[in-house]
Amino acid sequence: MGTIVNGANGGFKGKAGSIIGSSWKSINYIKGLYKKRTKPLTEAQLIQQEKFKLLMRFLLPINFLIKIGFGRKGMDRQTPINAAFQFNLENVISGVYPDFELDYSKVSISTGTLYGGGTVGVSHDTGELTYVWSTEANELLETFADDLVYVLAYHAGQDEFVTSQVSSTRADGTVTFGLPEHLQTGSVHTWMFLSNRMKTRLSKSVYLGEVQLI
Repeated sequence: MGTIVNGANGGFKGKAGSIIGSSWKSINYIKGLYKKRTKPLTEAQLIQQEKFKLLMRFLLPINFLIKIGFGRKGMDRQTPINAAFQFNLENVISGVYPDFELDYSKVSISTGTLYGGGTVGVSHDTGELTYVWSTEANELLETFADDLVYVLAYHAGQDEFVTSQVSSTRADGTVTFGLPEHLQTGSVHTWMFLSNRMKTRLSKSVYLGEVQLI
């Protein structure tokens, strides 16, 4: 049985007949009950469904970073993971249905106006990845020594992500971390972005390239 929240003019919550009332982030919604599909999906629907699965399968395991990188975008209307999905959808998927694939060089794991890491790079040596960036801080650009740095590596062959377990700052200029033994062959795709200490300002993520391992 449904209830009216905050009086006769308030939002509707619960089930009443064929409709359901709910709210999210103080926004009230009314929707119809789910109806079992009897018609087969069209080709356009199948294409969108396949794109959705491919992109969300990539983003969901790194939701802990997406919550930071897209935590400020559309925060009053959608979740960070949905914001990241919408931001990437039109740019990162290539190929022809059903053989879609991700263009990792176009994937964004953060967006914002904070100045990034300047001259950045990544290298590999004996099972370890080393990321480097500029340590220069500029008060005029509102960049500071304690800005936080986030790094990410993705091993497409094993479908696994790796990141540093150590928190790094702009002042550090570098971070090195080891790859698990089963990820030390093949290649990894790499990214980096920064935030201020309060995580209220973000830089655009930078794709650092595909690093060949052994």
